[in-house]
Amino acid sequence: MPNQRITGLNSEQFATLLTALKNHLTWNKPAEKPHKLTLTQALKMTLIYHRHNVTEELLASIFSVSQPTVSRTITSIEKALEKALRPLEQSIENSLKIPGSLVIDGTLIPTWNWRSLGATNFSGKHKRAGVNHQVICTLDGKLLAITDPVPGARHDAYAFKHHGLERYLDESTLADKGYIGSGLATPGTA
Repeated sequence: MPNQRITGLNSEQFATLLTALKNHLTWNKPAEKPHKLTLTQALKMTLIYHRHNVTEELLASIFSVSQPTVSRTITSIEKALEKALRPLEQSIENSLKIPGSLVIDGTLIPTWNWRSLGATNFSGKHKRAGVNHQVICTLDGKLLAITDPVPGARHDAYAFKHHGLERYLDESTLADKGYIGSGLATPGTA
């Protein structure tokens, strides 16, 4: 079964996700031409694509299919995963109802540097275009929430306020210097 380093999921997690996917997608329909990849291969390809940010051309070579097949496959799996995982979505408020200290940090998810969006998505700190997501987890690293994106040119403190996270996080939440003045536990605060 899939290697955790490649997909980010252990065999049990992959099997669970594959089962959920099968419940929301009929992969090979009787009246249609069968897909070149099995559903297992298609899911693995999609996970690799997102986990490692590799090109579709490279995936086409690895899976011995064409680049357009990779593109269509990833799009189909993404849409099915969105439906399959929607019942698991929780509001940020419900996700953060956990006792103990939390940790927040922003991360830049790289995007293409489209000229029309370059100025708003270009992060001077990272020297590349992207979008800023706020990631909230427990002290032991259990992921609790990831916010919707804001332009990559925006600072973590802006994203924190934009999403209204001050309603859910307080002085017991650990944060880096990018959150000074936000009421969180940052370096230099006592």
